[in-house]
Amino acid sequence: MVGVAGKSKGCNTCRARKIAQRPACARCTRSNRVCGGYERNRVFVMIQPGAKKKHVYLKSSPSPSESPTEIPPSSVETLTPAPAGDDQALYSFTERAPAYKLLQRQNESHNLVLSFLANCFPAEWSTSPSRSWITLLAGLPTEIKALEVSSAALAAAAVGHKFNNPALVHYSHSLYTRGLQQLQHALWNRRLAQDDATLAACMALSLYEAMECPNAGSEGYFGHCQGLLALVEARGIEAHCSGPGHQLFLGVRIPGIIYALENHSSSFLFDSPWMNQPWGQTPKTSFTQVVDCLAQAPGILQRVFLLPSLSPNQQAEACFQLIAECWQIDEQLDTIYAAMQDGRSDLLYWPVASSYPARSTAGHCENLFPFVFHFADFETAATLILLWAVRVLLWSGLCNLYNGMFPDCWMLPANKPVGPLRALGHRREYISMAKNVCQSVEYLMQDGFLLAGPLSVTPALGIVIDSLRYQPGHAAVVAWLRAALDLVRQKGLGVLEHSR
Repeated sequence: MVGVAGKSKGCNTCRARKIAQRPACARCTRSNRVCGGYERNRVFVMIQPGAKKKHVYLKSSPSPSESPTEIPPSSVETLTPAPAGDDQALYSFTERAPAYKLLQRQNESHNLVLSFLANCFPAEWSTSPSRSWITLLAGLPTEIKALEVSSAALAAAAVGHKFNNPALVHYSHSLYTRGLQQLQHALWNRRLAQDDATLAACMALSLYEAMECPNAGSEGYFGHCQGLLALVEARGIEAHCSGPGHQLFLGVRIPGIIYALENHSSSFLFDSPWMNQPWGQTPKTSFTQVVDCLAQAPGILQRVFLLPSLSPNQQAEACFQLIAECWQIDEQLDTIYAAMQDGRSDLLYWPVASSYPARSTAGHCENLFPFVFHFADFETAATLILLWAVRVLLWSGLCNLYNGMFPDCWMLPANKPVGPLRALGHRREYISMAKNVCQSVEYLMQDGFLLAGPLSVTPALGIVIDSLRYQPGHAAVVAWLRAALDLVRQKGLGVLEHSR
């Protein structure tokens, strides 16, 4: 090596051809050969002080002008350990080495994810009872490249938008494409397909689709939802009963339910084993119980759409059964709400003056709610806005079933039974629950909640809009909800631009 006493002075090409060595490689120049340079290929050996056995860490690759056969064994050099007494032996390596590039890439990806979590989500998300699966992206092992690349794509897009960095957003597009490829490779591998990191990668790509909408449509997002459901079912219930697997499963449920509602279909997620066994080691939170109630909606709606194909007697029997199930869900929601209030000395929520201007932030509909709700905490707000949205879906559905069986039931007082059916009572006023959802938006969309707010608001807004848009007399509330949804889109969920 040039300038090192006791080392050969020849370049790699001359040493391979056993030509006399010189300080300057004139032979290569005269023979018109590409000079291989003087950098020797290295093997990095991890040596702990006092250890009896040496372990090879990584070997650098040859330069482009070298072939493996041109590197003699004598060119391999062993690095010496740090002085004894150091806590850990540290080794340097050149920027050409694959080890350096590998660690640099992984470090860049990890730093992107850490920046994503620090700048795009509130700190309380990491400690809340229903902690989001997104916090797992920094903790799951990245040996599975699909997770490394997919989480980096999601993080680059979010951080790029956060700090107005178009180059970083553009970079996320190439990472997303690579993430899709790496995910496909992982799914082809039977062992990797069962790994939590592969499911997390699939979820990261799904959220990327929701945020960036690269194909300018909702098909990509719902395609990812379909893939998530297939992967969870293939992994089986046992894979989702504890640890990261359980946390990831919680994250799959709402997208899975929304997908089923969109397609008027049921799913394995709503079968009794999947509704109960994953919580054998973990108690259900209030939020999880509300999601349980929502999970029953796709199956009920699927049977409602089948009613016209039944005979009159079958229709009547099916309607009675559907109404009974709806009442059971309503009682479950009452129990959840009562449990949230029990043992609390403070209120769950209370009205405050709205800080929104006289017209909505979207600028095209009047702000109908000069007073909005403030909540005890983010967890309470996220739970109640979903609970109220489920009640809009449930109560409007009950009213439609009652009206289908007894068209004149609207003539009766709300507190009077309808034939053999119990009185609807205040459930006729399901618009009140829709207004509760509207009055919750401002709290959850405040800047301090970052992306957590839009992600919590979106399912509730979508459910209420779908429940009211064909109902007469609610056009103003629907317009307000659409304006709120447009605000959510501006906060980072691009797929909403293509929603109905």
